[in-house]
Amino acid sequence: MRPAGQLAPPAAEHGAPDPEGRARVYLHAGQLSAPAWPAQITTVLGSCVAVCLFDAEVRVGGMNHYLLAQPVNGEHSARFGAVAVPALIDAVVKGGGRPGSLKAKVFGGAAVTSASGRRSRGAENAALALHLLTAHGIPGLQTDLGGQRGRKLIFHTDDGSAWVRQL
Repeated sequence: MRPAGQLAPPAAEHGAPDPEGRARVYLHAGQLSAPAWPAQITTVLGSCVAVCLFDAEVRVGGMNHYLLAQPVNGEHSARFGAVAVPALIDAVVKGGGRPGSLKAKVFGGAAVTSASGRRSRGAENAALALHLLTAHGIPGLQTDLGGQRGRKLIFHTDDGSAWVRQL
């Protein structure tokens, strides 16, 4: 059971820093990370979505990785986009990001769980991310959404650069 107020298990740092000195963080589904120091955050996505937020002038940012668009059974956790996206915005702002200067990059949402005649889980996840970012006035600079294949994503919190490869 999670401690009260904790939306997601903490993302752990792994291994030596990258060549530019960024901490290496790996996100699992249902986690988010917005460290107070430069980080290289990595995750692997299928129908899940990752929202990457950053403020390029202040050089802070973070990323979430959520499984489903809307909470089920009243669960309030970062596994759900409706919780994870606002939580990430709050975390990046608390880390020094300025609400009017935040930019986003959104990845994932593959149709790997689609059912015949039904909108895919990935499409629902992607649509929610774009809707919430628009509602918060945060422009999406880059998206790589949909398709039939998963993705590996690496995001640098300090400069907002992202590398994505389909699997």
